[in-house]
Amino acid sequence: MMGFSSTKIDHSLMCSCGQLARVDAFAGEYDEQGYHCTKCVRQLNTLSMEQARSLGGLKMEGTLTVGTHVPELKPKMQEIEKYTKMWDRPEYRITAPGTIYVDEFVHLARPVTGDTIVDFGCGTGRAGLELSKHADTLMLDFAPNALDQHVREALGDSLRFVQHDLMKPWDGLAGIYGFCTDVMEHIPPQDVDTVLTNILSAAIKVYFNISTMHDHWGIVVGEPLHMTVQPPDWWKAKLESLGFRIDFSREEEESVVFWGSIYANGNDVNEKTGLNVSENRVRSNMLANMALGLNDVCPHAVQDETIYVLAGGPSLLEFEDEVVELGCAGAKIVTVNGTYKWLLDRGIKPAAHFMVDAREFNERFIHKIVGTCKYIFSSQCAHEAVVKVPPEQAWIYHSGDSVMVREIFEERCKAIGVDLGWYPIQGGSTVVSRALVVLAMLGFRKIVVFGWDSCLMGDKHHAYEQKENDEKYAMDVFLGGRQFRCHPWMVVQANEFSKLVRYIFGPIEGFELDVRGDGLLAHILKYASQLATKGD
Repeated sequence: MMGFSSTKIDHSLMCSCGQLARVDAFAGEYDEQGYHCTKCVRQLNTLSMEQARSLGGLKMEGTLTVGTHVPELKPKMQEIEKYTKMWDRPEYRITAPGTIYVDEFVHLARPVTGDTIVDFGCGTGRAGLELSKHADTLMLDFAPNALDQHVREALGDSLRFVQHDLMKPWDGLAGIYGFCTDVMEHIPPQDVDTVLTNILSAAIKVYFNISTMHDHWGIVVGEPLHMTVQPPDWWKAKLESLGFRIDFSREEEESVVFWGSIYANGNDVNEKTGLNVSENRVRSNMLANMALGLNDVCPHAVQDETIYVLAGGPSLLEFEDEVVELGCAGAKIVTVNGTYKWLLDRGIKPAAHFMVDAREFNERFIHKIVGTCKYIFSSQCAHEAVVKVPPEQAWIYHSGDSVMVREIFEERCKAIGVDLGWYPIQGGSTVVSRALVVLAMLGFRKIVVFGWDSCLMGDKHHAYEQKENDEKYAMDVFLGGRQFRCHPWMVVQANEFSKLVRYIFGPIEGFELDVRGDGLLAHILKYASQLATKGD
């Protein structure tokens, strides 16, 4: 019998086939023949028929070619009985193919402290042991004797094992990430949908590696182990039929990899949302606002002064004293929508005020005019609000990611016979997102934002009453070891924020954005910093 060791290999060690052995290989990738590369590790899982007969002590006549199922013995064993017998055989533990895919999974998932990884059908547990170095790991398997002894000895807070049959659903969410390798091909065809549904429901994003080859080990117990052997396209169609969004896939010679989720991501939510008013209302506002002859926002030279922006999220109340102190010290504070009144109520005058919403009732946000304040409106903003402001204090900007807005702008220029100059503002559908881009165009490079949460805190969506946001529907959002409760528009804003940081603010030299508080957007920045530190 071939022995095995848990010794890690060195970068320089070579497989007997002449290829470089896998870096940081784990138990089962070394035997009496030496270290093995990825391909040879897989091949070790396949025994010749002579070896299988010898191991199983079976007497069989004739030959059996690759791809031919072993004749079924009666009575048929239960699946748990089959694998309990297999794990009693030391030679079945020689390899742990799941360890081959840990690196790729970690690269895709990028788990951090606070996340939980679920190893579905963990087998020896050697892959789970390695996964636990990146995040808390829960290993599930229905065979009570599956774990290697050294893995069992390593169990603790960060590495747990639960005997669980994947035919049974997990109560709730087991973890953020799922890892499932060399499992699905072992599931009987009639049970594939049930097992996949249970796995996909128990983790937000799941990594699969599924063998597309028949096994030879089944001869040991008189029944095949690979019960569902299908090509990659079959598995792709099967997963997609269950609502699985494939974000990454890769075919190998003997298996296929899938990475994705049945849970919606930010892009999915974006696709389900749209304008909160009709296009006719937007067109009417734009034409009326442009007819006022207001100043257009245009690029300015870099300015060193720090700007403080007040968003309306619940955490704004946590910084009330600091905001008032800044205002009394003469800091430039910018408001949006309802934070205009919130700041004035505390005796501080805003330096600038932003509005973007096209709906008529938004005119209430300007309940009085401050002579020293600059009012900056999206051209589609409610005309009822814009006309409240003296023209010399008002500026407008145009959304750069709307074909309709560009067409209306060009129509207006043609009608008056003047090229007004097109300085589009890209990125984001909410007032704070647009305000930050405008401020960057105006040359400001140091911006601190208070109250920009993009999530509920308790049942509060704003630091003050704003009934139009009293939605009943909310969803859970998971990111970087944290869970947030959000209305759909908050998810859209968070999804847009990530893109703003990467594609607009990131390339601006010297741009500094500090989102204060403990909301979703502040966490996105912290999470991105964690990933950058890890080199991902």
